Amino acid sequence: MTMQLTPVEAGTSPLTGRWGGDRLNLVIDADGARVESDCARGMFAGPINLSASGTFLATGTFETYRAGPQRADEVSAVAIARYAAEVKGDAMQLSILPAGASALQVFNLRKGASVKLVRCL
Repeated sequence: MTMQLTPVEAGTSPLTGRWGGDRLNLVIDADGARVESDCARGMFAGPINLSASGTFLATGTFETYRAGPQRADEVSAVAIARYAAEVKGDAMQLSILPAGASALQVFNLRKGASVKLVRCL
């Protein structure tokens, strides 16, 4: 998996931490990020460095689920996805665009927050 980042400001330390909101949790560490929502999950490689304007771009995977039990032989819906974010203080707006999706998904997150997920019902 390859990852594309915007230019990194000299001396900027990698972005880390737990971010939550809008039915989505994002955990970022030195190795990358993990995203979980009610009916999906995703990941992308790190470290994540912000540009001088407080943004980052990354390419990773995004997998959606459907309600009910998953059959053992069922092929999962994993897609390559583009992640874009803008960070302002403790607020992040994260956009996710899985390949083949017709619409961009936008989430407003807060640093240190975590939401309880309600798995696909």
